[in-house]
This record gives sequence, C-alpha cells and structure tokens, in this order.
Amino acid sequence: MRAADEDPSAAAAGAPEEGAARGDGAGAPEESAPGGEDAPEETAPAPPEAAGPKPPAERRSRRLGRWIRDHYCTIDVRTLGLFRLVLGALLVGDCLRHWAEASWIYSNDGVLTNHYHLFHPSSGFNFSLYHAFSSIGEVHVAFALSLFCFFCFFIGWHTRLFSILSFILVTSRDNRIVMIENGGYVVVNLITCWAMFMPTGRRFSVDALIRSYRERRERTEADLADRSRPAWATEPYVSGIVLLAIVNLATIYYFNVVNKSGQIWRRGDTVHYVLHLDRMVTGLAVVAREYIPFWAKKGMTWGVLALEAMLVPWILSPYGRRFTRALAMGGMWALHGSFGVMMRLGPFSWFMIAWSFLLPTAQHWDALERWYRRRAAPRVVVYDGSSPLAFALMRFLVRLDGLDLLRFEEARAEAAGAAEEAGGGEPRPELFVVRDPSEGRVFQGAEALREILQALPGGRLARPLFWAATLGAPGALLGFASRRRDAIARFFGLTRRARAGAGAEESPSPLSDKLARGRVIAREALVAYLGLCAVSQAINENKSVPAIFKHTQPKFVQATIVYPRLLQGWGMFAPNPITEDGSITVDAITIDGRHVDPFTGQPPDLDLSDARGLGLGQIRQDYFNRIRLDRNKAFRRPGLQEYLLRYPERTGRPEDEILAFDVYWVRDQCPRPGEDAPYKNEAVPIMSYRKPGYRPRPGMPTLPPVKKEESAGN
Repeated sequence: MRAADEDPSAAAAGAPEEGAARGDGAGAPEESAPGGEDAPEETAPAPPEAAGPKPPAERRSRRLGRWIRDHYCTIDVRTLGLFRLVLGALLVGDCLRHWAEASWIYSNDGVLTNHYHLFHPSSGFNFSLYHAFSSIGEVHVAFALSLFCFFCFFIGWHTRLFSILSFILVTSRDNRIVMIENGGYVVVNLITCWAMFMPTGRRFSVDALIRSYRERRERTEADLADRSRPAWATEPYVSGIVLLAIVNLATIYYFNVVNKSGQIWRRGDTVHYVLHLDRMVTGLAVVAREYIPFWAKKGMTWGVLALEAMLVPWILSPYGRRFTRALAMGGMWALHGSFGVMMRLGPFSWFMIAWSFLLPTAQHWDALERWYRRRAAPRVVVYDGSSPLAFALMRFLVRLDGLDLLRFEEARAEAAGAAEEAGGGEPRPELFVVRDPSEGRVFQGAEALREILQALPGGRLARPLFWAATLGAPGALLGFASRRRDAIARFFGLTRRARAGAGAEESPSPLSDKLARGRVIAREALVAYLGLCAVSQAINENKSVPAIFKHTQPKFVQATIVYPRLLQGWGMFAPNPITEDGSITVDAITIDGRHVDPFTGQPPDLDLSDARGLGLGQIRQDYFNRIRLDRNKAFRRPGLQEYLLRYPERTGRPEDEILAFDVYWVRDQCPRPGEDAPYKNEAVPIMSYRKPGYRPRPGMPTLPPVKKEESAGN
C-alpha cells in the first residue's frame, strides 16, 4: 500500500524504485493435484530395480517439491473463474471512472498533452498506447475499446487474448499520466499481470460454454442425463504463478506492518489524522470523525496494525486453510471495505478485495455446495421433445446446472396440458414446464423460470437481473418463444442432428505434446523470472529492508519492472500518517473582473480550515497533491497553464477569458490528537500568470503584481 501522497514518478524517473510481486515462481508443469489439501501424500510408483533406490537427499527434495506444489502452486479452477468475474467487473468499473475524467486528464485539451509527455516523460521506461490518442474524440475511442476488452475478459470470451490486452491497457493508462498513480494503480497492474498466466476462462465463462458445446453434442434425453465433466473443467491448475500471486499478497501486508514504524502509529493516533484529511475522506468519514470518540480511534489504529499482521500467516498457512483463508478473506473485506467507504483511494481497496478471491480452496467450494443444496430443491424440466428450440434450451441448462439439481424429460403428446394448435392442427406440449418431483406440482411460464433459477448455482442472485433483462415480463417472452418455436429454431439454424465429427476429441500428436510441454516450460520460466525481479525490487524499494541487502539492478530488470509499472513499495501512511492536509486553489481574474477557480467554477477558497471534506475524487486530489511538488514544475507550464487558459472554451462564455491567475497550494495542519479544529492555514503560491501586453480598459483595475513562487514540497 504505497503512501497515498507519494509521487511514484520521482522513484521511476531514473532509478528502479518500482517492482513486481514477491515470489520465486517455483512450480510444476500443469497437472492434477491430490483431491484435498489434507489428503495423504501420493505414493509414486516404485522405480525399476535396475535403477536402484533414490538417494535420501533426492527423495526429500522430491517430497518437498510435491508438498510445495500441493499447498502453494495448486488452485481450484472454480476459484479462477470467480476471480476473473470479480476482477473483470472491477476493470470495467475503473475504466468508466477514468473515462469520466478523460477530457481534463487524458486528452490534449487537458493538463498534460501526449506530445509533451513523449518528449518529457514523467518516469523512466515509459510506454503507453494512450499516447497515440490526442483529441477528446480520439480519447473517447480509446476508452471505448478499453471497455470492450475489459468486458470480454469479464465474460470470458477469448479469455487469454483479452487478459493480455487488459494488462497492456491498464498499464498504458497508468503510464499516460504517472502523476496520478498511487498504490491502487500498482495493485491493478500486478493483479492483472498475474491473471494473464492463469486459465481464468475454464469455468463460468463464454469460452467454457463454447468448448463444452464443441466437445459434447447431446442428441437424446439420455445424453442430457450424462453429467460427466471434462478434466479441464474439474482438475486443479498447477503453476508457479499461484505461488507468486499468493506470496505477493502476503508481502503487501508484511511490509505494510513493518514499514509503519513511526511514533504516531505506536501512539494510536493514525485514524484520528487520516479522518481529518479533507482532500481524501468521504462524507461518511466526516460524520464518523465527529462522533467516534478519541479512545475508539486509538483502538481502531492498533486494530488495523494487528489485522494486517494477522493476514500474513492466515494467507500463507499451509494447514487448516479451510479456516485460515476464510479468516483472511473476511479480514481483507473488513479492512479494505472500511478504507473504500471512508477514503477516496481510487482502485486500491476494491482490487485488494478482488485479490482475496484467489484464496478459496476446493474445501470452500464443497462447503458452499452443501450449503446451497440444503436450500435448493431438485426439479424436473419437461420439454417438448419435438422442438429443436426446446432441446437447445435444455442443452444450455445442462451446462448451467453445476449441482445436478435438474433432470430432464421429454413431454408426451397425450400428457401435454394447455396445448396449442400447431400448423398441422395437432396438439403440442408447452415449450417446457417444471415439475416438483416430491409433490408433483407443475409450474409453467414465469413460475417455471423462477423454479429453474432457484435450482441453478447463483440463480437466486441472478434472478433480479434476469427479470430486469426481460423488462419484468419473462412469462410473456417465454409464451412468445413457445408459440414461435419452429420459426425461432429455423432462424438460428437449430437441429437435433449432430454435426459431422461430433464425439471425443482426437488424441494430440507427439509434436503437439512437445509444443504444449514447451509452452508450459516457457511459462514457468517467465513466472520464475518475474518472481526473481519482484524479490529484487521488494528488497530495494522497501525502507525496512536492511541496507546491506540493497543492490544495483541490471537495466533489463529495471525495464521489466518499470515499463508495466509493477511496483513493489508497500507502506500506506508509513512510517507515519500524513498530518498536513492540502489542495490546489486557483485565483483567476476574468476579463470582466471576476475572481473564479477554473477547476470548480466558483470563487476561490483560500481557507481550508473550515472544510468538511472537499469532495475530490482520487484522480483530482492526487494530481493536485503531485503538481505542487518542485520536481513536477516541468508539468505546470505549459500543461496546467494552458488548461487554465482554455477555461472559456469549456464554459462557452467569452466573458470567462482569463487575464491573470495565481495557483496556490492551500494547506493546514490536521487537528491535534483529541481536538477537532485544524490550525496553521496558509496559501503557498506555486505559479502565477499575467496576460502579456494587457492594458485594462477605462474603469477597470490593473492586474495585481505577479506572486513570487514558493516551494510547497519536494
């Protein structure tokens, strides 16, 4: 958790102060792991007598390798599918959040043009696809394409491709303006990077659905009853990337604890100071700081430290993971959920919660299945056996029915109820109805859909979405499909006849086997390399690591870390929290003599001490906090200056033409522990502008003298 006010561009400008996740990437090629985490160790087949017994050291190393593989390099594919859904949804949401700020922060109408940034990059090893988009219209296209990629990753369509593209896009967006980067951006880069190496599309995805249709071509009711699942959808995934991602997660909390070595943390005053950072807090935090007693704030401070410390062993514990990982997930949700609703930290809190979705094991899925079975009831779906549309719907339901709570039966014409006249005048059954096997009750229309959803995994949560998608009339939609079943089937080319080549897939050729093994070896080698880079960077970047371990990294390692912004310096509010609050205020004079702040459209406010939260989003408040630093002076002119002078173009009012402005860093000191009133408010001028050659009209005052620029921080 990189300190919220730290400027990453300074660390990245010429030295490798940024890195990737910790981990050694050790792992085995893709293979199945034992059935449970506490299952007895597998016994390898006895080697031929001629080979002789293995040396004791080799046997111990093999046992250790299997133990590491089973406990740290193996993950359930259902966990990967759920992780992709959560990560993809957050990538979509974060893209929309940045898109809303695109005009002033990412386009050439904003505070930093792409051509200026290309010739004056804000960090070393800087690359961004967004540098190719200049005007606001072009930037909208870039964000639309990004949103499409993130959505495709979310639904799991061409998952591997869009996983790689998602990583390139999030790191490009970060590199476009490094000045607004914080620890949350680093988390997004890391977690999206690790996701590239994982088969997150094996479950709960469009890819899995398409692959299932390709491999299984049901033709009869008996085929629908066959619920055997392929190995790719059931066997655990084994790779060093699992170890790397889990160790990286634990590393974040480890350094967040050891780096918080300041006296303010030890005295328990941190929460008090954090809740009074008006530039960061939400409205809920403003209310909380006024009603939570000071002794409770002290307890919360120590509680944060204790929880972060406990998360490390909970995440890494090889035993009792059914409980320790559940505790870790609960602790992460509580910790980051509180951060998320109390502070405007951008993506940090929510993507850390997404990272926690890599922790569930097969035991958790089995327990969840047992819990759901106790609350769900099996149902029989009776469908029109003569309708290709009905059979296609049943094939789809088979793939959604992960708990095997649905059975399928063909309807018989003599038993059909509520029949309608078909083209030949013969009665036909409903497209499908649902029967309760225990009571014999039959459900039709919307009730049938409701019963099916309640039997499907997660169907109860999806029911409101389904009802909304059908505009609240699923029964009417089903009735229309039932009446037009033959026409709909012809339109979509549905048939009961299996295509040529249906059946089991052909065995791969020896060459295909060698190529597949080569890909696995290359993947694991790359993971191992990234892990070594991460260890190196974590040592160099975290201040709590003794100086004796610091070292100079080769250029290719620096490039590996900094180009994709895989930073590894963790320590939110470390070693002490921020005790000085501040924000940017612009006092601009328009051509008609008014004073206005072009960022707000309101008169400038140079007094921060009476604020009850500034309502600034993460992007704006981080830009304000970084542009005031001396090391970022190069981005004030022409970037910030030109943006302010374009104020009348944004308002469409000629009278808003700016003749002069002064940019201030307005700051005050947070209240002392036990107090509520900030103190020592001051406005530090960091930039001034006067229109060259301007002469006031008769009756208009002259422009004030240029302010002497001062330093507001390094």
